[in-house]
Amino acid sequence: MRVEDHLTLDIEAVDFAVDMSNVVRNRALPGDRPADLRRFLGLVRAVVRYTRDESAQVYAVADASLLSLRELTNQERTTLHRWRDAGLIQVRDVADDRLLELADLAGVPVISDDRFLDAYRTYPWIAGSRDRFFRATAAPDEGGVRLEPRTMSIPPDWQISRKEEESRLLAVGMYDRRHGTGARAQLLTRRWRCPEDDCPIFGADAPANQPPPVFRQGTVRCPTHQRPLTDVGPRPAQKQFKLRVDGVVKARFMLVAGTPSVVGRAPTGPGLALAREWLDERAHGRISREHVELAWDGTRISIRDLSRNGTWVRRDQGADAGRRLPSGGRSPKDRSAWTLRAGEVIVLCDGVELVASGRTFVFDTEETTVPAQPDALAVEAAQATMIERPPRRR
Repeated sequence: MRVEDHLTLDIEAVDFAVDMSNVVRNRALPGDRPADLRRFLGLVRAVVRYTRDESAQVYAVADASLLSLRELTNQERTTLHRWRDAGLIQVRDVADDRLLELADLAGVPVISDDRFLDAYRTYPWIAGSRDRFFRATAAPDEGGVRLEPRTMSIPPDWQISRKEEESRLLAVGMYDRRHGTGARAQLLTRRWRCPEDDCPIFGADAPANQPPPVFRQGTVRCPTHQRPLTDVGPRPAQKQFKLRVDGVVKARFMLVAGTPSVVGRAPTGPGLALAREWLDERAHGRISREHVELAWDGTRISIRDLSRNGTWVRRDQGADAGRRLPSGGRSPKDRSAWTLRAGEVIVLCDGVELVASGRTFVFDTEETTVPAQPDALAVEAAQATMIERPPRRR
């Protein structure tokens, strides 16, 4: 079988989109090296067997880093460059975006082991999907590789936030995946100053919550001016919380280490005031002016109920009502504190919740994330290409 005969970038002809880098690096598949192009060749053969079509086509998308990966042989790297130059595979800085575009607009199933957690807010249909994702598994009795459908998870919010943070840091060089050390905490916990005083991000009048700088070739740089930044001291330790009403994030606020904050309809001091338009009549009547107090010591989050109608804590996505917190008077001595654990949400009343972000490093308050809506013309074009292509028998 000639693999090139099964590679295409024609959406009208494709049977599967393939996360090429993910497959080549998948050590659960046959191969004696960390990265082995033979795994991709085995996958193409598996697609032919799965579709029962000797002319089956795959749309392969590779991360740009794959073409220079040292773990590949010289011949394998040459093959990848030849395929790219011939228009047989697509190369992107990050393959995920293109793969999910193909799945979203054209309904092309994607072959990958990636969980795509950082894309759940943009493509909410990923959660629980049973028919748009497949994985390659080892099958010695079937030519080495077998294709299997996969059901995507429905992860809690904090896991999504954590993966979004990883992707954001990776894009600016602040996450070291190659050596397995993760986020560059020693740099992310500092404040930085650009030599250009009028720099909107790192200048003299820059906002307190700076975005992450760029780290390239051992130097911290300004993403706007590309000049080295000066370390001007530690960043204040903060934790981000989200207000979620009927599953939709309405607001975010920062909890600063050592400074308690109160959430309610009209709290005094640091905290979050719940806008009237966020709540229906029932919720507005049940939530107190000062409903719950949150405090963070840099490690643990403690919460105290101040309300007249009660506050609950439960597992995110849990089916039970959760645990009602003891309520008390105005003095901290009169109130018992609950230590919030990962995956728990604070319930002010049915449908109104506070959720701790899974991010370790907070850079900005970030407005509510709204799932991207695909362009209507692009959707029509994608649908038009699918009308003449009835689904294959599996």
